[in-house]
Amino acid sequence: MAKQRKKTTGTRQPVLTGRKRVLVVLFVPSLERDGSTRIDQPRWVDASLEMFGRVFGGATAYPKAKGIWRDDERGGALVKDEPVVVHCYTTPADIQDAHNLAELGAFCRKMGRECRQGEIGLVVGDEYFAIRDFGEE
Repeated sequence: MAKQRKKTTGTRQPVLTGRKRVLVVLFVPSLERDGSTRIDQPRWVDASLEMFGRVFGGATAYPKAKGIWRDDERGGALVKDEPVVVHCYTTPADIQDAHNLAELGAFCRKMGRECRQGEIGLVVGDEYFAIRDFGEE
């Protein structure tokens, strides 16, 4: 005999009531700007996941992608890369919080500096940010 499902009275929230609706995407490079020197990508993927978890509540890293970047400061040299793409969903309030933005920016600048990059790619919502100034603040 099949079990009958209990009818609900309509007091439950619909499944699609998530509050985190701003997507933040970070590209973790596999090579230095020269296009041949490997970086410690697993270290930076773990560090980015920890930062996103602490600052925005969580993130997911996707396996290596295949990409290319034109380095205009090196005569338009094309740098082939296998970045790991890290996705983080957050709230509009959290992505606009000055402290959170400072932590995110500091992380991107540190990764760019220590991995000897020409640019760190960051997407917030539907806007791409090319972070190129890696100076400490």
